[in-house]
Amino acid sequence: MRKILPLLLIVLLALPALQGCAHVRRRQQKDDVQQVLDRALMMMGAERIRIGGTPYRSDCSGFVSAIFEAEGVELTDVGVSGQSGTERIFRSLKARGQLVPDGKVRPGDLAFFHNSWDRNGNKLRDDRFTHVALVERVADDGTIRLLHFASGKVKRDVMNLRHKNTARDPDTGETLNSYLRRGGGKVLTGQLFFRFGRPVK
Repeated sequence: MRKILPLLLIVLLALPALQGCAHVRRRQQKDDVQQVLDRALMMMGAERIRIGGTPYRSDCSGFVSAIFEAEGVELTDVGVSGQSGTERIFRSLKARGQLVPDGKVRPGDLAFFHNSWDRNGNKLRDDRFTHVALVERVADDGTIRLLHFASGKVKRDVMNLRHKNTARDPDTGETLNSYLRRGGGKVLTGQLFFRFGRPVK
């Protein structure tokens, strides 16, 4: 009993410190996400992706890779294969257990899309992992604001998975889902969306 009491005392004294560490880590994670978002916003309208003196591919996966790597977060693991940079990012996050359900999405997450363009040129909707975007904000009505490289520049678009087949709210006229592809078939962000991933937990 005499040996147990000092151990209990040490544990009780350490608990506040451990809780403090957890709080600091949560705050640090929030700061990391905000820095990623701030960097992405600074690149709005950019046609070439460059962080400092380092150039990246000027496309959707190059954009998200650049803003996360600038904060010390590697999106793609060594040895992960895929037909595109977007697919390699997705497969890396999946292997780490960093995919998240639609209802749990939050700022700093990545949104992955299929069939946003005809990558293989066969005129069929069979192109997987063709686009990735950064979640900037999630509104109470389910509208998700996205930052991504599309149409030759970094821009902002929206997506609402509660109304994934609707471009505009018929009552307010507000955009619910942006157009991500031209032509027949599914063309809206909500229609082409696949999954969310969370690089910073």
